[in-house]
Amino acid sequence: MDLSEFSFFNPSPNFREMSILKALTESSSVSQERLARIAGIVPSMVNKYIRDFEDSQLIQKEGENRRNMKYVLTEAGKFRLQYLTILYLKEAAKLYTESRDIFGEVLDTLKGSDHESFYLYGAGIIGGILADVLRTEGMKIIGFIDDSAAKQNGTFHDLHVFSPEKIHGKEDTAVIVASFRHANNIVKNAKDRGLDNVMVFTISKLGKV
Repeated sequence: MDLSEFSFFNPSPNFREMSILKALTESSSVSQERLARIAGIVPSMVNKYIRDFEDSQLIQKEGENRRNMKYVLTEAGKFRLQYLTILYLKEAAKLYTESRDIFGEVLDTLKGSDHESFYLYGAGIIGGILADVLRTEGMKIIGFIDDSAAKQNGTFHDLHVFSPEKIHGKEDTAVIVASFRHANNIVKNAKDRGLDNVMVFTISKLGKV
């Protein structure tokens, strides 16, 4: 997991410990710089974790010198990694459930509609969030629509970005307007171009989705 992608979630000591132990199982000779990036810490802190692991007999050194030195998890280390992974999955599942509740009304509305597939109008932050959530729920996202020529014919969140002129409305396909500030203009543009089944995703000033 690349922690640089997240601004609301800081790695805990347990997460760092799990990340380093897991990295050592994948490559016992992994560099400290690599371990630091994985755990979201500075390289000097990796030394402290390694020493603590050795003192707790979670890892052991193998190799005659620093050039061929590697760290291998002991049985106690493997058990510790397994335990930390279970705790991580438990909390991740709880976080997913809470995020599902946030989008619950939106998802229920879309699933209750007659639409089989969707375009997301707006290849930006909101559109990216919706793309991830809807695909996780098994919904078919054809791609993005965007008015920006710089974005058209490119990809965003692994989905093609179409020009509005390239889209032809179908009864079983809806267009979801995914923009924080320009929703009204986008809806007008979509309808002016003959696009039907236009839906708007909004976030209220109270933070309600």
